[in-house]
Amino acid sequence: MTDSAAYRKALAERSSYVENVLIHRMVAALAGELWRRDPTAPFNIFNSEVDDSGFDLVLACAEKHRYIQVKQVHLNGGAAKFSVRLEFTRLPDSCVVVIVHTESELKIDHFLFFGASASEPMPNVETERVSVSPIKRGEDGKKRIRPHYRDIPRKRFSGPLSTAQLLDALFT
Repeated sequence: MTDSAAYRKALAERSSYVENVLIHRMVAALAGELWRRDPTAPFNIFNSEVDDSGFDLVLACAEKHRYIQVKQVHLNGGAAKFSVRLEFTRLPDSCVVVIVHTESELKIDHFLFFGASASEPMPNVETERVSVSPIKRGEDGKKRIRPHYRDIPRKRFSGPLSTAQLLDALFT
């Protein structure tokens, strides 16, 4: 398949599959970078079975851990914002990682990062725009407001980051 429109359609229709593949690639890349730096460093990976707390993954390196919400966008994607649950943003050690990837091979190109140092809560997002559901509509036909979510503008994310830079952002 070489048609870009077909890839974009598949990315939208199979977003859970795509995100799962990308999470595995990200974790493998981070583990490889950590191994390169120090093969004795402990690294633990915890997957979230239910996404009602806002995070997809917990990574722990030595005594530091991070609650990570993963977002993904392909290289030509124009996402200007990423919706994040407010309760998640208040957790110490929480952050959002955007995996920017190729659309045809799901290869990671780079990362975007929103968060603070480990053990600190994310920067405040309370004043950002309230998220609107991209799919669900009310009885009046208007898109539903998601009062417990905020749209974080892409410009607030740091990056583009390499795997090594993301590892530093997460654990230093």
